[in-house]
Amino acid sequence: MVFSNQEPIVVACAADNFFSMPLAVTAFSSFKNLDPNRQLILFVLDGGISAANKKKLLQTLNSSRVNVRWIKPTEDQIKATLLKCETSNHPISAYYRLLLPTIVPSEFDKIIYLDSDVVVEGDLAELWDQDLKDQALLAVQDPIHEYVTSAKYFSPPQLKEWDIAPDHKYLNSGVLVINLEQWRRQRIADQVLEFIAQHPELPFPDQDAINIVLAGQWGELDPRWNQIHAVHTYESYCDSPYDQKTYEELVYRPAVIHYTSRPKPWGNNCTHPQADRYFKYLDQTAWSGWRNNVITYNTTLLRRGMRRIRTTALKQFNRLWPTKLPT
Repeated sequence: MVFSNQEPIVVACAADNFFSMPLAVTAFSSFKNLDPNRQLILFVLDGGISAANKKKLLQTLNSSRVNVRWIKPTEDQIKATLLKCETSNHPISAYYRLLLPTIVPSEFDKIIYLDSDVVVEGDLAELWDQDLKDQALLAVQDPIHEYVTSAKYFSPPQLKEWDIAPDHKYLNSGVLVINLEQWRRQRIADQVLEFIAQHPELPFPDQDAINIVLAGQWGELDPRWNQIHAVHTYESYCDSPYDQKTYEELVYRPAVIHYTSRPKPWGNNCTHPQADRYFKYLDQTAWSGWRNNVITYNTTLLRRGMRRIRTTALKQFNRLWPTKLPT
């Protein structure tokens, strides 16, 4: 097959073993809806995916148009991230996106980051081809916290200290087009991690920190590129922050469905109105036919809980007996 001479689409996702199946849905739906003349390079930030699940993911993406590259953060990178985020209840893999400028080869100066709980129904080539200009990233404005000042857990003195203006919009970090070159040059990831370390009370640590550090320095994407669950709680566009056309496009023709609510489609009793689209793609992966049952789900949760206990213990150990990292 002869491909277009256009550059490949470069995407990154992060997952631990618990999220390996949702990751497969995210990756496969991205490929399924991609311009057939474009190639996909997928960086998987590996937070402990088993060999068996890696094999299933590769079976799912078995195409000459897809190049899967596994990236396992080094022990020093993991330890440094743990030390910065030691009070967070989030799995360590949730912070791997902040390592992208460091661990993705320098030949790549741009990357699309996707959370592993999304279904992609649009063509990522359209997202990739948007001009970053001199912006640190592109993202969708969050419909709940539309502006940084809307997040009530930030106090007025804090907002003043951080130079946050009333018009600084608040982004949702589940879908990002990242300007890697700028992040490397300005050491933005270091700034974000340092902010998290200084403010352990943040409810959404990396997302909040990105919004503070990059206030006014990011470009806005069409809301269709990150449809979060909140849009389904509006009775009509009149109750939403959108005009009628934008609202209808977002609800009925989303480019990315982001399952931000709980339970997720693979959990128990998911009520998301578009959960069926997750299973539509799941049944085209190596996990085809999988459906949740109480035993399967609770066993998986137990295993993940044990891993979190070990991670918490490591955080406490590092806090009490910190190891100086090489500089």
